[in-house]
Amino acid sequence: MQISKYRDLTLMHIDGSRYFTIACDSCGGIGMSELDFIKVDEEIVGYLTAKLCLVETLAFRAKPTVLINTLCVEMNGRGKRIINGIEKAIKEYNEANFYEDNLEINITGSTEENIPTKQTGLGITLMGEIYNPFNRKEVISGDRVILIGYPKVGNEVLEDLNENKNEIINFNSLKQLTNCEEVSDLLPTGSKGVQYELNQLMETHTIDIKLVNQSSIPLHKSAGPATCALAIIKKDAIEGLKREILQPITLLGEIV
Repeated sequence: MQISKYRDLTLMHIDGSRYFTIACDSCGGIGMSELDFIKVDEEIVGYLTAKLCLVETLAFRAKPTVLINTLCVEMNGRGKRIINGIEKAIKEYNEANFYEDNLEINITGSTEENIPTKQTGLGITLMGEIYNPFNRKEVISGDRVILIGYPKVGNEVLEDLNENKNEIINFNSLKQLTNCEEVSDLLPTGSKGVQYELNQLMETHTIDIKLVNQSSIPLHKSAGPATCALAIIKKDAIEGLKREILQPITLLGEIV
């Protein structure tokens, strides 16, 4: 079995054109525990952490198959609330109808039942499946790079959710992007920031990106739990996409 790395995903070559994907994320110090730095309901913590893994998997156009949680808290109490959030993320993904087969709500995982903990901690691992993962669309000079959503982290994420600002990419928008024939690459942006992911795009496609609108977006700011995504798209398709996606779309650059 051949194992390789592609951006934030691990790929396992099973046979022929079939691959398994592995995405993971961790979260610590966010919750309602005594020593948590940001106080927020554990259900939101579970939801956002699971959503990030789903977004990374779906952006690669892989189908999620198995989700595993590893919780550093007890089951009865904080653990159940985190799992409720994980199940909410799975439900939203299923409702977006990416694939005919839904991801099962019955998830597997582990909790900490031996040692009392005073700070929330969890990890999520998501496995997916894809065929012909490297059969990608060509990126050419003149294509545009856009950002869907805004980079947000910490309390900014909570404000967006509580106030329904709708500036964080969601599953419906992600589906529009993955189904758009004019989108040749899609890359979620998380804690490493927009500039890091722009560099990833340039490395993947051996291209240069000329920034055209960098002043309005903080390129080095963390985007937290994948609150936005970069896309390479044909110039003429941008306006149509803006009519289909509710989150803000910002033109960042041009392929040169």
